[in-house]
Amino acid sequence: MKNLFIRTLTGIAFTAVVIGSLLLSEYAFGLLFLAVIIIGLREFFSFFKKSPISPNQILVVTIGILFFVSFFLVGKGILPQIAYYCLIPIFLLVFIAELYRGKDFPFENMAAGVLGLIYIALPISMICLLVFPSNNIYNPSLLLALFAIIWTYDSGAYLFGVSIGKHRLFERISPKKSWEGAIGGALSAVGIAVLISSKFIPEIAIHHWIAIALLTVVFSTFGDLTESLFKRQFSLKDSGNFLPGHGGILDRFDSIFFAVPIIVLYLKIFT
Repeated sequence: MKNLFIRTLTGIAFTAVVIGSLLLSEYAFGLLFLAVIIIGLREFFSFFKKSPISPNQILVVTIGILFFVSFFLVGKGILPQIAYYCLIPIFLLVFIAELYRGKDFPFENMAAGVLGLIYIALPISMICLLVFPSNNIYNPSLLLALFAIIWTYDSGAYLFGVSIGKHRLFERISPKKSWEGAIGGALSAVGIAVLISSKFIPEIAIHHWIAIALLTVVFSTFGDLTESLFKRQFSLKDSGNFLPGHGGILDRFDSIFFAVPIIVLYLKIFT
């Protein structure tokens, strides 16, 4: 009962902080997701603390911050869009720096560093493309809608899963997930997407919102399973203990890492 109370209280506080930061201002949004990158990368690198692999943590976190700040400033119109192309060669710093570190397992060190950037820093930075959709004006509506779809899917999947779940979705990686839960969660996500289309963001057609909901369901599931795969390899229950009762930042944002790039791409191509 105590654990349930802590989990519930933490969940409410987490949701309030995310929604409050998004509604407060673009700078509150920026600080929140900079923190997600920094804490998320630290949690990711903690996976290797009992292994001989030693990623260049300070450099990778610094590059992650640079990624987010660059996307943010392009979104606000302070930097030109060519800044995106300037970020590509920055990946090379991870390789160049390894030449001078003198650490064992340089290949694995570089691979872990680049993976952290691709898995965490780049998707979180791309969130700026959702909150600055046009005219360099901050608008968190799309991101709030994406969170609503993900949270509704997670809640629906849990409720349907514990009620009628019998067939395992991916037992080797996540024994508790069921097809019944996933389908129930997907129907819930489509329902909230239809509501968003009719009541909150009608300028995007309903068929696009249904497609966005379905893509979010598929890729957020893959994001969750991927993080479970990481934790299973390193024999971890949670990625960290930053959020009591919920684990770490990676445990709460694993769905976002996969959903954001896909939704950004869909919106750019089809709307």
